[in-house]
Amino acid sequence: MADRIVDPLLGQPPERVQLDAAPLVRVLGQVQFPKIIKISSEQHIGDFQEAIRKSYPFIERDAAQSVQLNFDGGGVKSSATEEVIWRFFDNSRQWRASLSPSALTLETTKYTSRQEFLDRFQFLIEALGKAIQPTIATRVGFRYVNRLDRPQDIQDLEQLVCPDLVGLLSATLREKVELTVSQAQCATLEGRLLVRWGLLPAGATHDPDMAPPVNARSWMMDIDSFTTSGLPADGFHTGDIVSKVDTMANRAYAFFRWSVTGEFLNRFGGDTK
Repeated sequence: MADRIVDPLLGQPPERVQLDAAPLVRVLGQVQFPKIIKISSEQHIGDFQEAIRKSYPFIERDAAQSVQLNFDGGGVKSSATEEVIWRFFDNSRQWRASLSPSALTLETTKYTSRQEFLDRFQFLIEALGKAIQPTIATRVGFRYVNRLDRPQDIQDLEQLVCPDLVGLLSATLREKVELTVSQAQCATLEGRLLVRWGLLPAGATHDPDMAPPVNARSWMMDIDSFTTSGLPADGFHTGDIVSKVDTMANRAYAFFRWSVTGEFLNRFGGDTK
C-alpha cells in the first residue's frame, strides 16, 4: 500500500503512482512573462504558428474581457479592456495551447503521463523563445483538476478522501448538503499552492473554463501550484522553465497524495503493491 505523505507543502514529494483511470478533468501548465503587445496582432504570430502547426494545426482567436478601476480625484472610473488570446488545438482537440501577450498555457483533457505533458510544453516554449523572444519568465505553474461524479464514489467519499477534506460532508449529513466549497492558499517549499475542493450540485462548476458542469452531483479538487521565485533573471531559458514546471507539478502531486487514501488509488487503477 502506498504511504500517505506527512507534509504535502514542505516535504519530499512521493514516488508517483500511475492511475489508469484517474478522475482528471483537466491538467494545465503555464509560463508567464512581461507583456509583449505585438502578440495581440495576427501579423506577428505567424512564425510561432508555423513552428507548431504540424502538432497544433487549428487556430482560433479568443478575447478575454476585464474591467479596470481607476481611483482619481476621489471618484472611481471604470474602463473595459480586451486581451487577445490565440488558441491552438491538436487534431483531436484534446490538447490546447493558448498564447496571450503575457502567458503561454498548455492544457489537456487527455492526460496520460507527466513526461508527455512536459515534452509537449517544452516544444511550445522552444517555439515561443525563437519566434517571440520573451526576455524572462516571471511565473510558472501547474494545475490538476480532479472530479468524482459517480454516485458510488460520492457515497464512499470518506473511504476515498482524507478526513481533513471531508468536513461537513460526513456520511450523516452528506445527503442534505447541496453545495460546499472550501479554498486554501498555502506557502510551499517552492512557492504557493492554491487548492479548492467541495461538493457541487448537478449542473454546477467551480470554474467553467477548467471543469465544464456535469449532470450529476460531484466532488472536485482543484490544485494549482505556482511560483514567481527561482526563475532565471538573465533570459528565457527553456530547460530551466520546464524543470521549474516539473517541480511545481511535483508539489501539486504531493498535495494530491496527501488528500486521498489508498482506496482512492486502487479504485482508479493505481498499482500500490
